[in-house]
Amino acid sequence: MTQKIILHIGSPKCGSTYLQRVMMQNTEALLQHGICYPAPTGSHPGNAADLAEITADQVSAMFADGVQTVVLSHEDLYSLSKRGAALSQITAKAGIDVQLLAFLRPFSDFVFGDYSQFMKQYFDTFLAERKPYGGRTFETFAKRRIDTMRPAAYLTNWSKLFPVLPIILGNHRNIQPILDELLGHPTGMNWDVPLHETNPSLRMQDCDIIAAAMLDLACADEDIRQIFLNAFHHTQQPDMGRSPERIAWLEEQFRPQNEALLAQFGFDNRARVPRDTEA
Repeated sequence: MTQKIILHIGSPKCGSTYLQRVMMQNTEALLQHGICYPAPTGSHPGNAADLAEITADQVSAMFADGVQTVVLSHEDLYSLSKRGAALSQITAKAGIDVQLLAFLRPFSDFVFGDYSQFMKQYFDTFLAERKPYGGRTFETFAKRRIDTMRPAAYLTNWSKLFPVLPIILGNHRNIQPILDELLGHPTGMNWDVPLHETNPSLRMQDCDIIAAAMLDLACADEDIRQIFLNAFHHTQQPDMGRSPERIAWLEEQFRPQNEALLAQFGFDNRARVPRDTEA
């Protein structure tokens, strides 16, 4: 049987933490089926942060003790295909198949998640400076992503490194069935991960409220911090901040990216525009 590496390259904010947590909590069950998810070296559940420095000896060691399939994952690889150059050379020489795997979500949804991630990651800085998002509005924050994201180019560059098997693209909501199929439907798997371990996004309306409070000098730091902490308890509630107008605007701005994905990979990543904004 040909040895195989499943290389999950992202995208960020598309269920990567969930996928990685599933792999980590099923390590023993997977090994019984000849599947290895090498242990991450740090606190991040992804195990391919150092892919650029991987060696032939490391790859060989992953396939010890009867392992036939290795799963490597890190969402930061998405736009950084150069980090896969070493693995490309090693696997080509060793005759190891590499199956690229990427999950996407509509770009409007991605920007909302990204906006949340920035609030979570930089909250202390935003609060200390009373300058949420570095002084950017939601629109200017989103425009930066619109102007720099080239998903079809990222995926094309990865595909050039590993041309034998076509890249598998899927919606982030289909991680379980797609990964289960790729792994050969291994028995004994636990696919349930506690919500707090999956890095859920804050609601847009809560991010908007927190940002507005930071700009209000009459609002005390401790009150703003409490609003922030409370927001983590609302992640599964309806979100008025994801308004039809925002969704429609974002989807229109990302039209070229969506058209490129559809033309080059046959993947429709468009979100349905809410009815009351349709022409």
